[in-house]
Amino acid sequence: MAGEQLPIQEVHMPLQTTTLTVLIASPGDTALERDAVEDVIRSWNSDHTLEQKVHLLALRWELDAFPVIGRGTAQEMVNSQFADKADIVVGLFYSRLGHPTASAPSGTAEEISRAVDRGAAVHVFFSGANIPQDHDAQQFAALREFREQLRGSGLLGAYSSPDDLKAKVRTCLEHDVHLLTDAGEKTSAQSPANAAVMRCRYLSEDQQYTDSLGRLKTRQVRQRLRVENLGTGAAEHIEVVVEPLGEGASPVVGDDLTAERLPSHTYFDIPVAPTFGSSPQARVVITWEESGEQFSERQTVRWT
Repeated sequence: MAGEQLPIQEVHMPLQTTTLTVLIASPGDTALERDAVEDVIRSWNSDHTLEQKVHLLALRWELDAFPVIGRGTAQEMVNSQFADKADIVVGLFYSRLGHPTASAPSGTAEEISRAVDRGAAVHVFFSGANIPQDHDAQQFAALREFREQLRGSGLLGAYSSPDDLKAKVRTCLEHDVHLLTDAGEKTSAQSPANAAVMRCRYLSEDQQYTDSLGRLKTRQVRQRLRVENLGTGAAEHIEVVVEPLGEGASPVVGDDLTAERLPSHTYFDIPVAPTFGSSPQARVVITWEESGEQFSERQTVRWT
């Protein structure tokens, strides 16, 4: 009818984000590490994409490269598709350097070198774990030589396990996001910068034993959620909240999820005991104070 007002329809606008590509560059003996870095990227997106409007896209040549014939060597195609375009490059090494190319000691080394030359954010990590007894001695020697060459180019990273690598890569990614986008400027405008850098990770220690039939078994003897301060300043009045994601209960043991003070590069552990009734993962929210100002960090942690 004339003059009748129609109901106002609410319009939902799609989420617009800035995408940063992260190339995971490594030889073939780092499958666990490559998966760990991709897990970190998924976790970061889950925790921050909606708030910061930034999405990290993992690139792995073995999964994302498309075949091309007649336009150069395989490494040249990897370079053109990934290494020469990625915003962030995470290089990982265990016991091998990789196969040489026409211009570098290995494909991974070439990807890292080209990324450094064009000014991309590059982070290189070397494993500190024991190398396998059947390792290739020539490959390991080449890797050590390459590591020495890189020492003059900047600070190299080391990791003792995939879980240790996750925590360190996450810190790198958050640093890169603030440098490569305006997320850092927005955050700084809203609140002062924090010197403490709070992170959490799930740790599990295994023990091997022989059962009554002489079979070698493994059991988990100590599981915990480690809350650590990787920054340069102390955090005070730390509180941790663990929120189960998905079906199941929180595996946290006890009610004490606080610490009065956590100086730089220290940690405290929260006992956990995941069971079949526990949620497969949890959202961990850490809040703390610095000079009377309150800060918070959110992370997604998997128990399995």
